[in-house]
Amino acid sequence: MSMTAFDQLRARVLSLVAARDMDVPAQPGLARQLVESETERFQRDLMRGMQHGSEPFSDPPDVVDRIMRELVGIGAQLDQLVSDARVEEIYGVDGDITARLTGGETRCVESPAQPEAVVAVLQRLIAAAGENMDASHPKVDGARVMLPSGRQARLSVSIPPRIDGSVSFSLRVPQKRNTTLTDLVSFGSLTSPAATCLEVFMKVRRTRVLVAGPPGAGKTTLVEALLRAVPGRRRVICAEEQRELNAPLLNGEYWQSSKVETLTDLIRSARVASPELIVLGELKGPEAWELLMAGTLGVGVVAAVHAEDTAGAFEALAVCATKAVPATPFVELEARFAAMFDVVVYCDVDDSGDAVERQVTEISVVPPQLTTAAGGVAVTPIFSRSDIGEDMELRTGAVGERLERRCDRLLARYGLNLAEVLKGAEVRW
Repeated sequence: MSMTAFDQLRARVLSLVAARDMDVPAQPGLARQLVESETERFQRDLMRGMQHGSEPFSDPPDVVDRIMRELVGIGAQLDQLVSDARVEEIYGVDGDITARLTGGETRCVESPAQPEAVVAVLQRLIAAAGENMDASHPKVDGARVMLPSGRQARLSVSIPPRIDGSVSFSLRVPQKRNTTLTDLVSFGSLTSPAATCLEVFMKVRRTRVLVAGPPGAGKTTLVEALLRAVPGRRRVICAEEQRELNAPLLNGEYWQSSKVETLTDLIRSARVASPELIVLGELKGPEAWELLMAGTLGVGVVAAVHAEDTAGAFEALAVCATKAVPATPFVELEARFAAMFDVVVYCDVDDSGDAVERQVTEISVVPPQLTTAAGGVAVTPIFSRSDIGEDMELRTGAVGERLERRCDRLLARYGLNLAEVLKGAEVRW
């Protein structure tokens, strides 16, 4: 790919900035003077025909502004994508950049970027996050970076010698979802009785709900909706590696992990902060053990985990917890998690067609008979659908005596019981 006049000018400016060790964010005025003088010099060369095959710039001030955005921002191509509220993840290989939208479709940047410019932008974001990226540190895994707009994003990058080419990266941009259970009904992810059932569960004190599913199935969106159904007076602590949930908390806090605090540390601290509900956006490792301790001590829990099905979610939890207590038998961990959680909700995704479809496919309870004949955990579906796109149907009203009693106590104030809600009765909260 031949370099355009703009690419040549940008490369010259970047080279000068590096040679002078210029701190552009701290010296924006000096940087603009450099860009303006180099643009003027390059424009004269173009007008004299000294740059063969390139026409003079039609709008030099716009060229200056574009290069300044490269220097102090994240580049024209990336800036265009992160400013789009529908973009949730951006991928790049060298200069080819692709975005994945919230609906699942992808969008490619029409004009490829110069790989050197992409590397320069990523290095600036990574340096601001306190990380290193060079030949001796050819990877960055999930660094929390700050975009010029003030939004946080999660960045993973690979450069040589780890890869061939110049750079490969993914930038995950958390969305402000503002999604309620009612919204999920309108999206076709839930039926109205299923949504009301989940709302009842969230309004009951100390309910423990596990959200499971594959990547990209809408687990975080469901957790957001569940969080918005919690009574405002209830004390809630949310712990995430990177803030994605944004439901308003009248009596609660959002915590993020950092270099000095892991998710395990956050959950351990949350346990002694007198919460009524702990929300963990995604379980990945030993923090699962601390969450089990919190639930065992009587704290309400909402957590998400990657899993192939509802029963497999407990196996995934046990795998995570094993990292913290390797001496504890796996089946014991599985059983303890099954004893803690009241409800398991499974989210699934179908991206085989032109549009991506995400739906809740199962809402189950864990009966007292915890294990199956082959080992593992048995669950009882309350609502389920045979596949994505099929109708969600009520399978049973037997949610277990303990959970039903607690739900009925809440619903009695509204002249209802859980059996009526499961069959479609509306609750006027």
